[in-house]
Amino acid sequence: MNNPFTSALESLGKNFTGVFNGTNPSFAPQILELFGFNIPGVPLISPRDYFLFQMESWFTALPMSTQWIIVIDNYPAALRTDIIQALERIDGSKKGYDISTAVTILKSFPLQRIIGCLFASSISIPSEQYNVDSVAVPNNRGFLPGIIASNRQIDPPTLTIEFRDTNTSFIDHLLRPWAILASHYGYTARPGDTPGKRDPLNMKCNMSLLQYGRTIESISMIPRKAWTFYNCVPYNIGEESFNYSDETVNNFMTRWTYSNYTV
Repeated sequence: MNNPFTSALESLGKNFTGVFNGTNPSFAPQILELFGFNIPGVPLISPRDYFLFQMESWFTALPMSTQWIIVIDNYPAALRTDIIQALERIDGSKKGYDISTAVTILKSFPLQRIIGCLFASSISIPSEQYNVDSVAVPNNRGFLPGIIASNRQIDPPTLTIEFRDTNTSFIDHLLRPWAILASHYGYTARPGDTPGKRDPLNMKCNMSLLQYGRTIESISMIPRKAWTFYNCVPYNIGEESFNYSDETVNNFMTRWTYSNYTV
């Protein structure tokens, strides 16, 4: 069975070999001279045909925006009934925030690892932006002022993720207690921020967003892009509204802060 990456790479190399040498690809007329003059670097090809030809390559094919998963690592060990009950006001029967069983189910391998977090329905990644300022000198007259890069503008770094609600609510049994615990314990550096034994009161996690691309028949899709966000903590669990007018899938917005990310 041919490796789709190898085939795509060979195809890409064949397509571009002539372009880099100033000659035409195999599907275009091999004309190196025009009126007696060489024209290196300007292949005589049809822009339309060349565009359509390249769209057949895996490297330049249009991606699908719906094929992605989220993988959340290192759920806080403090997501337990006894810990949150010791911090929050509960009723005398000790039934308030009885989350341990639900958390065990919601963190299980089938719901978190096979296709990522099963409950995630949408995600918004913040833009990358920094400020640009100008620096003028006294009486610079007609000269344009100098341009300098100023502060990077991600304040605060925020991921917006929507999760769908289910009978065993991922939002209310896991994310809401997680946000409450984070408000108590804060973002203090604890063992687990670096390799080693993880402190059970460490509220941070790493989160990966994998975006998939098409392959060929009988070959599973492969990640075309992977984002990793480090030291993520949920800090805003959206409000919930219910009514009797219609029955829809409930998706709830959450916001997460993080320290840094890679692509």
